[in-house]
Amino acid sequence: MKRSIFALLLAVPVLTFSLVAGAAERTPAHPKMQFPVAASTFQSHHDARVAKMRTKLEARIVEKKLDAKKAASVRARFEARVVKVQAAIARATADGTVTQAEADEIRAARREGRHGGGRSQARRAGAPKR
Repeated sequence: MKRSIFALLLAVPVLTFSLVAGAAERTPAHPKMQFPVAASTFQSHHDARVAKMRTKLEARIVEKKLDAKKAASVRARFEARVVKVQAAIARATADGTVTQAEADEIRAARREGRHGGGRSQARRAGAPKR
């Protein structure tokens, strides 16, 4: 009985210390971008994001078994949105850095043309929840 109590009292601080030490060493998989950020860094993040979205788009086209005409339409809509976002990035990166306000404008351009689903757009505009 005394041994088990002693073992328990010894184990609790050791485990607590190891958990705290392990948590302090972890870093997030995608650290937040610290603004202002260099234009080249911001552009590389955007290019990686677009490449990932293109891969997912092509996988979705194959998964849904879209015909060639519908697939071309989907790709054209995607490319039109990419061009709009790239224009916003070009405006923001003209001075060599991207500030938080410029990044917010780019996010707004990125959201244009997406399907909002009615109620969600009203909520974004400031309407109260039901």
